[in-house]
Amino acid sequence: MRGTALGLVIAWTALALACSGTPAKAPAAAKPAPVTVQSVVAPPDVALEIACTPTGPETCFDAIDNNCNGAIDEGCGVHTGVIQFTVAWPDAGADVDLSVTDPKGEVARINDVTQLGLAKDRNCPGDPESCQGQSMENVYLVEGDVPRGTYRVAVKLNRLGNSPPPLRVRFSARVGQRTWSALLEFRVPRDQKVLTFVL
Repeated sequence: MRGTALGLVIAWTALALACSGTPAKAPAAAKPAPVTVQSVVAPPDVALEIACTPTGPETCFDAIDNNCNGAIDEGCGVHTGVIQFTVAWPDAGADVDLSVTDPKGEVARINDVTQLGLAKDRNCPGDPESCQGQSMENVYLVEGDVPRGTYRVAVKLNRLGNSPPPLRVRFSARVGQRTWSALLEFRVPRDQKVLTFVL
């Protein structure tokens, strides 16, 4: 009986000490390394603008970071991410294709996610449901850490619209909080501009 009582006292004392101790701090989550761009290569006839000049609230479907907050066409139903590539053009009759290849060599496709997390959410004018009359295409990083390596961005004219050439296509890219923008000119179908971003 005495041994049982002594055992209970020892158990209660151990429990009290365990509960009164300061809980151990959980290890701090490692902050992801900042996203830096090692190099950007564009065709000689493409003038990339790096500086952003605020022009007011965000204007939808123009592929421009109007308010210079680092996101392109946010609040417009367009997916944004730490990596984002977007094109927009004024002629609804034209067909322009944005093709982004990730560092593993996989191309972002509509309604699919690459192994590294890139997705294409608009394919205009081919997908009327997502386009809703807007002439733009958009590729973005869905979530997670930014994969390092080379991103190949190809913008190709498939079909001229009703306007006389050249067709002017606005291209914008976001990596982290930095954006690049350029006006691309296309004169004939199958003309293509290729840019590379090395992270």
